[in-house]
Amino acid sequence: MTRIKWGIIGPGSIATTFATALEQSKQGQLYGIASRSAERATAFSQRFAVSKIYHQYSDLITDPEVDILYIATPHSHHYQIAKACLEAGKHILLEKPLTINASQTQVLIELSQSKGLVFQEALWSRFMPCFAKVKDWLKAGKIGALQYIQSDIGFAFADKPQHRLNDPLLAGGALLDLGVYSISISQFLLEQTPIQVQATSQLAANGIDKTTQVNMRFAQGQLSQFSCSITAKCTNTMTLVGEQGRIHLPEHFWVGQEAQLFQDGELVECARFTHPVNGFEYQIEAAMQCIFQGKVCSDLMPHADSLDVMRVMDEVRKQINLRYHDDIENI
Repeated sequence: MTRIKWGIIGPGSIATTFATALEQSKQGQLYGIASRSAERATAFSQRFAVSKIYHQYSDLITDPEVDILYIATPHSHHYQIAKACLEAGKHILLEKPLTINASQTQVLIELSQSKGLVFQEALWSRFMPCFAKVKDWLKAGKIGALQYIQSDIGFAFADKPQHRLNDPLLAGGALLDLGVYSISISQFLLEQTPIQVQATSQLAANGIDKTTQVNMRFAQGQLSQFSCSITAKCTNTMTLVGEQGRIHLPEHFWVGQEAQLFQDGELVECARFTHPVNGFEYQIEAAMQCIFQGKVCSDLMPHADSLDVMRVMDEVRKQINLRYHDDIENI
């Protein structure tokens, strides 16, 4: 079997989780790491036995030995880096959210499709067996007709002023980094995109959204409501409520480790999932399968879905007056 050589741009905590999962892959191997910090790159390469270190992103992007790049920088830099990768003929797995706005995502999708290159959003929940199970329950009518979804996601970062989520120059705030899960998972389970969006927010003095609440209405009548916050310790749960019961995803719902089925107020089934590594392995394998199959994205997270999610976030941002610096907003 041909092994796929991966490069990583941005050796932070998320990239560490990614590399840990990639270590267990039979199809892929970590080849190179690019960072503007020599110290971080060296430490990362020693931990994961990386073959090559690059101090310029462009050197990794243009290395002919590299097949696919995983981009784990702050999302303020996703568009520019991803565009350079696609223009250089590289497949990419790009951390969520793909970009700052839908216009940027559209450009990358068109570039990917014109070149026949994998451009995959790394929203890991979409690839997990837990959410496939929840969708199976819904389709089997286990809770009757679904009426609404409720979720919240958030952590208190107020005591960490230097954290990227508190930095408007890094496109900080709750919506893009956290709220994206509620939007994307609701879309996946309902197999629809909302036709109406209502949003309100508490903005920080520097303009980022501290806490945002959103109501979404879908064409078949279902509703999805969520809160996301960087100043509150949330329940981090999701509940799907139907005419005859409910499905509950307990704390850290996006990690996809448990789904509980309730009928007539009684717990009738609890599906637990132990990831082979840490949960990142599913999206890694999906991206490589796309390469082998000549596809530009996985059916579990197609381009149309990624673009629709970005459009929903654009609408939320418009309603709450959340805009970032032109340097990261523009195409």
